[in-house]
Amino acid sequence: MPEARLGRTKEEVLKDFRTDEIVQAARRVIAELGFADASMERIAHEAGVAKGTIYLYFRNKEELLAHVAEHGFAVMLERARAAAARERSAEGKLAALLRAGLAHSSENQAIFRALQEQRLLAPESPAPLAATLERNLERLVSFVAGVIEQGTRSGELRACDPRRASRFLVESMRGAILERLREPSRTSVQADAE
Repeated sequence: MPEARLGRTKEEVLKDFRTDEIVQAARRVIAELGFADASMERIAHEAGVAKGTIYLYFRNKEELLAHVAEHGFAVMLERARAAAARERSAEGKLAALLRAGLAHSSENQAIFRALQEQRLLAPESPAPLAATLERNLERLVSFVAGVIEQGTRSGELRACDPRRASRFLVESMRGAILERLREPSRTSVQADAE
């Protein structure tokens, strides 16, 4: 099907492709070197583009990190949605999405460490990164709240404020992710999800 039928120009398709290549290169470099040592020059080299080309797509390294975080979150959320969809009960859905989130963080520890390092080094995260992280957190809380609300309506879960319960659960998951970063081999994903 021609791109025009999909409502996208060749330029838009090329821009998306190039942006994805740069984000993937940034993920590899940040995973290898950490955020502080991941230079735009090194990322450009990894992506096979000139350093100036990166600045056509991203204003600075912080904006690029925000795109890296957004990409990783999108993959994790899709994985969590798919895992939850395979389960019938609310409890099973919640456990599945926890396992998916913890597994994703374990498989992408270097990126999670880099994000954590950036947040620790600069408690007031750069605006693009802070906005992306907040938006992603809200999307996850909304998704989990929907699962909790369905479980409450079906009688599987006791009545509660779904958003508040979701926030508690998501914050617990974030805590488990941080603990797993500190001691990666201490417990299994399954044990932490339970």
